[in-house]
Amino acid sequence: MKVIKNYVPGLMSFAEGFLGPKGDNVGYFMLVDESKARKIIKGLLKEGRNIDFAELGLDGDWRVNSTAIYQDGKFYKYDSYGGSGWATPTLIVYFKDAPNEAYPCWKKEVRK
Repeated sequence: MKVIKNYVPGLMSFAEGFLGPKGDNVGYFMLVDESKARKIIKGLLKEGRNIDFAELGLDGDWRVNSTAIYQDGKFYKYDSYGGSGWATPTLIVYFKDAPNEAYPCWKKEVRK
């Protein structure tokens, strides 16, 4: 699994999202995979990592479509937009003692 350290989510303009699919994801929709995100967090905790909090959201539309799904030792339900054809669903885990780590967290939905 690809892990990016010290990640800052991207931003796009409001209008950018209406211009259609981007890059390699033409022809499918990326659904947020909350189950995968929780498994990643649980795995990091099992390794003894010192997690401050974790956010799940749409990279490129982070300011309005991200949710803290783990904080203060508790899991919370993802309640932002469920997917995108252009903004990659991403988990960012923030540690108390290390740089953050970002993980792609999505599953493919074929649209016809």
